[in-house]
Amino acid sequence: MNPDIASKVVVSPLNFHPEVRAFMKLPSEVIIHDTTLREGEQTPGVVFRPEDKIAIARMLDLVGVQQIEAGFPAASQGEREALRRLVKEGLEAKIFGFARAVKADIDEVIKCETFGLVLSFPPSDMHLKFKLRMSREEYLQRAVELVEYAKDHGLYITYSAEDSTRTDLEFLKQVFRAVIEAGCDRARIVDTLGCIHPSAMRFLVKQIREALPPGTPIEIHCHNDHGLGLANSLAAIEVGASVISSVVNGLGERAGVTPTEEVILALHNLYGIGGFRTEHLYELCKLVERISKIKVHPNKPVAGENIFAHVSGVHQHAVIVNPTTYEPYPPELVGQRRRLVIGKLSGRHAIKAKLEELGIAMDEEGLTKITEAVKSISEERKSALSDEEFLQLVNSILGSPK
Repeated sequence: MNPDIASKVVVSPLNFHPEVRAFMKLPSEVIIHDTTLREGEQTPGVVFRPEDKIAIARMLDLVGVQQIEAGFPAASQGEREALRRLVKEGLEAKIFGFARAVKADIDEVIKCETFGLVLSFPPSDMHLKFKLRMSREEYLQRAVELVEYAKDHGLYITYSAEDSTRTDLEFLKQVFRAVIEAGCDRARIVDTLGCIHPSAMRFLVKQIREALPPGTPIEIHCHNDHGLGLANSLAAIEVGASVISSVVNGLGERAGVTPTEEVILALHNLYGIGGFRTEHLYELCKLVERISKIKVHPNKPVAGENIFAHVSGVHQHAVIVNPTTYEPYPPELVGQRRRLVIGKLSGRHAIKAKLEELGIAMDEEGLTKITEAVKSISEERKSALSDEEFLQLVNSILGSPK
């Protein structure tokens, strides 16, 4: 990242106040375990072909995402093909395959020769009773057997305890201890229903961290059903989790999952944890938007078309003088660009700046006429003017100024 761009990040200094930092247990590095290619495909209407997965994986790798959960090979031939091809792409990111707690699922991951396995097995009493129909004892026995089996085949194992946040805490500790002892490498806490708040998440992660051998990596996977996916992920990082599972553009089941791009930006700007090429984030989001056909909301952080668009004349003037007045970080940080929206609320400063942007010189009298005309037309039709419409208006009032 260009130091000049990074220096223009102006967020609250309280983020870095010694008393604030003192109660956090931040890791020196946060691993992003992106699951766009698996969880993202659980978005209604989204289907990725192998070539789509490869294109997205390459962009994730360019951004600096360290791990990619690339698919569920037991699901289809296309999933298996994509996973095998990704393993051979030579990416810096480590490739993981997803499996249920079924030996045949694990075998399919093994055949794809991935670096790692995400083994998903829900320990909550609700899932044990209504989905798995097994006792806690039976659950533990199967969990340990499957972890040992996968480890015997050389896989790095992330144990994904689906529905962690609704699981009895003491049993969850017991599960994680048992699988870690059996050879599991990482414990993944999963807020499957997005039903925990940040304070409770901090408590949960702290409890799990203290229950496991020192240094055991803890991963967090948060759904967004209450709009708290990002907040809960960051809360987990503050108390010792070091891996965040996320999805580009927040795709996923129901309300989706913590957005990869928002996690990376928050870590960089608000916590001072870098290592990612943030200037490619917008490009990544737009690629996933095109392939998934799920449009990014205009107010969406990082990739929304409105987040660097300034409408109010007061704001426009201030941004022209110094962008940090109304931008916590420069658009170039994520590969975006600033826009002055010309319309009813625009003043002379914004109109002049837009004219200069279009290479048009204008005297004060002409500037006044154009400003008044812009306000009138915008108010009458209840919308702003595009650059093309603005240029047509200038030409209609003054001819073709030089």
